[in-house]
Amino acid sequence: MTPTKLLIGQALIVFAIVIGGVWATTQWTAAVLGYQAGLGEPWFELLRWPVYYPWRLFEWWYAYEAYAPDLFRRAGTFAAASGLAGTVVAVIGSLWRARQNRF
Repeated sequence: MTPTKLLIGQALIVFAIVIGGVWATTQWTAAVLGYQAGLGEPWFELLRWPVYYPWRLFEWWYAYEAYAPDLFRRAGTFAAASGLAGTVVAVIGSLWRARQNRF
């Protein structure tokens, strides 16, 4: 496999980790808030479960943090952890690629 393909694959994996983590956090936040109407319309429903866009977390955080600061503090921690996990995977992937190129 060429280094370019490895780099693109690594970038896609990191992107998926970060977006997946933020999206899971968005869904978790919506569930904790009881899928209230104030959250807005979901993107779609999956088996009667509303699915929101991943970035809706940040909209809700801005609008409702004063009402549920502990909830959004935890949600922010989860979202930041997904970014950190993506960073760790990127560093590990870079080290792995560097070792592959040496031999």
